[in-house]
Amino acid sequence: MTPQAIEDRQMPVMGGLEAARQITVRSPGIPILMVTMHASSHLAQEARKVGIRGVCSKADIRCVVEGIEALLQGKPYFRN
Repeated sequence: MTPQAIEDRQMPVMGGLEAARQITVRSPGIPILMVTMHASSHLAQEARKVGIRGVCSKADIRCVVEGIEALLQGKPYFRN
């Protein structure tokens, strides 16, 4: 099974976008799903730029599950 990362946009010490940027540089094959209360099309654009393969709202558990399943299948998943 391929390692995966699930992260929040707002984290202590380092924001989710910066963390994703660093993860992608070190391990470009790891699919990252950002789970946030601030999902938007603008955030999705920024997320794609740093290598995040999915963004969804943590307020919607179905969205989180669908996002994980999509990344496991090698597909992107962006919902806002």
